[in-house]
Amino acid sequence: MLRRRTNIFCYRAIITIIVLMSSMISTAQNKGGEKIKKVAQATAGFVDYVLNDVDTAYVEKSKYNLTFMPVYSLHYEHYNFKAGGNDRQSIILKPENRHKLTLKFGWRWLLIGYGIDLQKGRPQTDFSLSLYSSRFCLDLFYRKSSDLYEIKKLSGFNNVESALQNGGRYFDGLDVKQKGVSLYYVFNKRVSYNAAYRQMDQQRLSAGSFVLGAGYNKQEFDFNHNEFIPEIREQLDEKLKFKSFEYKDFNLNFGYCYNWVFAKNLTACASITPAVSYKKAKLDFAGNKEKQGCICFDLTTRAEVVYNNGKYYAAAAFVSNTYHYSKSDISTLNGFGIFKVYVGYNFWRRKK
Repeated sequence: MLRRRTNIFCYRAIITIIVLMSSMISTAQNKGGEKIKKVAQATAGFVDYVLNDVDTAYVEKSKYNLTFMPVYSLHYEHYNFKAGGNDRQSIILKPENRHKLTLKFGWRWLLIGYGIDLQKGRPQTDFSLSLYSSRFCLDLFYRKSSDLYEIKKLSGFNNVESALQNGGRYFDGLDVKQKGVSLYYVFNKRVSYNAAYRQMDQQRLSAGSFVLGAGYNKQEFDFNHNEFIPEIREQLDEKLKFKSFEYKDFNLNFGYCYNWVFAKNLTACASITPAVSYKKAKLDFAGNKEKQGCICFDLTTRAEVVYNNGKYYAAAAFVSNTYHYSKSDISTLNGFGIFKVYVGYNFWRRKK
């Protein structure tokens, strides 16, 4: 009988201990969960402050979650390839300007778009994705093109003008791939990049700011020099007979942007951001591969005029990028410009 009572007491004690331990663990978990929640809320608040804190006397925050914009754009580009040596040669190639229609859809920070060509010709790929807050922006892009190029200028070649005039001015031996990412941070909370280049915010008073950024892009050129006419091909420097040329570009940039509010709901925006970059290159001369690297300077400029009443907006914009790779034996200077006109509509009003 005593043994039975002892066993019952032990069982009850064990159950009591288990219940107490479970209660302690649950309490600790609740406290730990509350602490994690507080840390997460504090972190989110800090990130929102850094990325979105603005002076509301200068910038009016968007009242909407979603935006939609069709964009017409005219694309200009050129490629300048140079070879060193005593008789320095230079070839500037330019494809036909391209007309595109891009449909873009955005949710708050996120803007995604896909472009299609409006003219007949070889298919091109143009994809972009952007994340824009009031003071931070991130752009990703991927482009692929295969065009018929016009030879705009030659240097270091003899007796080729007559051949160019007789149908030899076009070159069909270059395919280009480009992909990259760029980040920018605006220091002055009186300036909104979103108001300038995304139209979710509205700039109410004029202001300017320094801009700090970083980026990565990769340029790839598949090149068939045999597509040149014989008068050019026979004189071509060995360094311009590469099969492929690619480089990876790591850059830091520092510049200035200014938003000028010159009338109600009308803003003119401009920015210039020079960059210092390290480029790591690979060249393939029909199986003979070389690796090179250099420090160069690039440049990005933007200009835009926008009307925005908070719900509807329209804008005309220009963006220009130049990428420079320079070594004593070979160098490139590539330029890309986009002129675009678009209209847009913000909808799905945010809850207060």
